Amino acid sequence: MKLEVDVSAERTDLAGCGAEVRSGAGQQVVPAARARPFTGPVSMLTGGRQLLAGDVVVLVVFVACWPDSRGTLSMGWLLTVLAYCSGGLYRPRLHLSLLDQMPSLLSRSLLAMTSAAAIPALLGYPTEQRQFLYGAGLMITGQLTARGLIFTAIRIARGNGTVAHPTLLIGNGANAQKVADILSRYRSYGLRVVGYVADEPGLGVAGGGWRYLGGIDKAAAIVRREHVEIVIFDETSCAIVGLLNHAPSGCDVATFVMPQNWKVGVPRATDDHIGAVPILRMNSQGSTLAQRAGKRAFDVVLAIVALIVLAPLMTLTALVICCADGRAPIFTQVRVGRDGKHFTMYKFRSMKPAAARQSDVAWSPESVQRIGRIGRIIRRTSIDELPQLVNILRGDMTFVGPRPERPHYVDKFSAMFPEYRSRHRVTVGLTGLAQVSGLRGDTSIDDRVRHDNYYIDHWNLWFDIKVLIWTLGQAFGARGS
Repeated sequence: MKLEVDVSAERTDLAGCGAEVRSGAGQQVVPAARARPFTGPVSMLTGGRQLLAGDVVVLVVFVACWPDSRGTLSMGWLLTVLAYCSGGLYRPRLHLSLLDQMPSLLSRSLLAMTSAAAIPALLGYPTEQRQFLYGAGLMITGQLTARGLIFTAIRIARGNGTVAHPTLLIGNGANAQKVADILSRYRSYGLRVVGYVADEPGLGVAGGGWRYLGGIDKAAAIVRREHVEIVIFDETSCAIVGLLNHAPSGCDVATFVMPQNWKVGVPRATDDHIGAVPILRMNSQGSTLAQRAGKRAFDVVLAIVALIVLAPLMTLTALVICCADGRAPIFTQVRVGRDGKHFTMYKFRSMKPAAARQSDVAWSPESVQRIGRIGRIIRRTSIDELPQLVNILRGDMTFVGPRPERPHYVDKFSAMFPEYRSRHRVTVGLTGLAQVSGLRGDTSIDDRVRHDNYYIDHWNLWFDIKVLIWTLGQAFGARGS
């Protein structure tokens, strides 16, 4: 019997935790032994932060022991880390193999180091090439070695049972049974199956983690009781019909999916595998901790550079606005940011003042008559958005992300479009995929939501760079926000 379950990507709501669950009559939960909570310092060993920590150790060693080309090598290291983040190379994997990642690691490292050598040369500060090449080669070797050692430590911890994440299977299809059997025989994946939930018990023989725990409507209680950290959906018996955003306390689990149409002889792109059974890791936040750190570093550096370069233009704009209407040049307004938190957004004033209540609820077309001559110019060229560079430095915003909206309209659109709140999984942006796709001003909210969520689900650093390039190309034709 098919089950239809709404899951969030990477972080999932289950049944009583807030997910919409549609299934047949639930089954009585079979009593099960309480799983041992997964605790201790090694519980985070499978996360990307250990890989990033290894790269930081390599940097510290080179800064301390390699005085020649220290600055250029540090820049190369930073570009390498950003390249790794954009490629998801700090993302935890079930199947660990340095050789599998080697082509991507080497290509990104070489490109980053080449860029690091080229930037000083273009600025008129050439470096000693021989020393830099020698140091870059050693640094790349050090990073690869550190990664290999960390992978080895993870495999050892998994093999001796120190790392064994309690895992719940959703569905009772053939693939679910196969994965339960594989995980019971191979500890190297670091997963310990506590059982499965489905509308009714499967046909498999109990044992090795293949244990029926109850109906799908009991999943939330089972997640809490068994201290589940990993949930694996079997699409052969579960139809994923939507994505949710926020998991309440107690239901914070990583989510994987076994593709429904997988079969021998049919190539399919997947992120990972368990015993050669393809598996996809869903991602609601759009990035790992290391990727978010890389994005934040990119934002801060670029915002500082932009503020320095654009300071004369921003000063001139402020003076012109003051002379034109005699009012303060900066306009502030409350907008909704990540996780629904309110913040104060800054813009150059482009309209005549209105009552606060009217400003908070007036939609773009209704405000056109209040735009002055200077306002039309700065809005057309997006100069009015430049003060948001301060919001980016403060962490309220990022360069690329869903555009922030006023609280009144967030409530209104959330009621009209179920996936609207999904936009607030990430930090809101100065520009976004929806904006460079022509969805500015009075355009379809449904289209904006679809583009914003596509950006979140497919984020990488290069995606941000592409959107910024497209934004610059459209800067002299853009209207609204």
